[in-house]
Amino acid sequence: MSNIILHIKDSYYFEVPKMLWRSNRQSVETLPDWLVRLDDDYQNFEAAKVVEGLTSMGAPSANVEGLTENWTHWKHSNKKYEGWPLDAYLDLQSQGLVARSAKWAKKNAPNATEPVKAYLAENLEKEPFVWFYDLTSSPDAASKWTDVKAGVDSPEFLKSYLQDAPGAKWAPEKLAFYNRSLDGKVLIPQPFGVIKNAYEPSSGFCISKYMIIQVVVAILLIAVLRWLGKKISTGDAPKGRLWNFLEGLLLFVRDSVVVPAMGEHDAKRFMPLLWTFFVFIFGLNLAGMIPWVGSPTAALATTGTFAIIVFAVGVYMGVRAFGAVGYLKNVCPELGLPWYLAFWVIPLLWVIEFASLFIKHAILAIRLLANMVAGHAVLLGIMGLAVGVHAYAMHTGAWGVLASASVIGMTALSVLELFVAFLQAAVFTFLAALFIGSSMHHH
Repeated sequence: MSNIILHIKDSYYFEVPKMLWRSNRQSVETLPDWLVRLDDDYQNFEAAKVVEGLTSMGAPSANVEGLTENWTHWKHSNKKYEGWPLDAYLDLQSQGLVARSAKWAKKNAPNATEPVKAYLAENLEKEPFVWFYDLTSSPDAASKWTDVKAGVDSPEFLKSYLQDAPGAKWAPEKLAFYNRSLDGKVLIPQPFGVIKNAYEPSSGFCISKYMIIQVVVAILLIAVLRWLGKKISTGDAPKGRLWNFLEGLLLFVRDSVVVPAMGEHDAKRFMPLLWTFFVFIFGLNLAGMIPWVGSPTAALATTGTFAIIVFAVGVYMGVRAFGAVGYLKNVCPELGLPWYLAFWVIPLLWVIEFASLFIKHAILAIRLLANMVAGHAVLLGIMGLAVGVHAYAMHTGAWGVLASASVIGMTALSVLELFVAFLQAAVFTFLAALFIGSSMHHH
């Protein structure tokens, strides 16, 4: 996998050393459906069916004739569009036409009731896919186009390819190529959904690597904290390294993180929530230090959900303390200004503070994400230095020197990453406590 981002983004497989997980699939039928759908031969078979559907809808033959060739050139000319089927290509062109029309009309014809028509009246020669837009613009035609897409996306269509298409009998060399691409990838079964590729869902509820890691970390934490709760409930003095460590960690979070942020009284009320935030985020961060696992806090969906929970709790507690109107009034701090200044300053300040209410929670999510992604990216970058110099210098001694330096550097940074995993959990918990606490008190 050459793209560094793919190492730290969510996926629908776990990656392990290739020698530990070899793929040895003997026929195309045993390959994952999504992988077959990405194959050029299958996509050409699918494209022929799409062209047939367009023709039956009344598409001009002059536009349909070179369509497959244009689409093939397009998807191979940009790595971003590799594996895009013909129907997705056509939808993208139509959406692009609508977007360009709206942008043009906003500047040149703001009162136009039909921006596309107004745009095409002056720019028709610039748009090669007007025929497709016209073909699918009516509700009846749009419904027919949806049926065409549903037909080629169905499991039955894939089955018809495997049974009837001449190209479905893949040569051993082609199977070997796909087996090599699957080496080291432990695919996650998808009983509730369909995936588009190894990184994107297509439909239904798809189970990703980060979902599994979060569930495993949650189960481990529940087991450990239940054990700790039973120990503490006895009233005995802490005994053993694990008990002392966990209780010491709990006291640190309470006394050094939560109490300074929201005070002793509120800390007692919100300690269960904030302690859960801390240990869960800490556990997810540590998961990223385990080889071939990954950290779910490197996904915005995870950190964003944490931030939304903090925002929701803060708003609920603020409204509960002051009422809806009182909470909104409390967003703006009391400045003690005379009325003739307050008349101008307070509304402007309220707008700024109200916007900052959303901005600071968005930053809460992004800062945790950025810190975790940056650490892993630096580690991967240092590891890549050795490989890059080896490819450049071939048999010179430069690779051995830099490889040794890379190993030492990665070891030092890994130790630092352990500290960062703890620090970022503590910082998130502190800011969460600060935001929730401030929502319940007058500024």
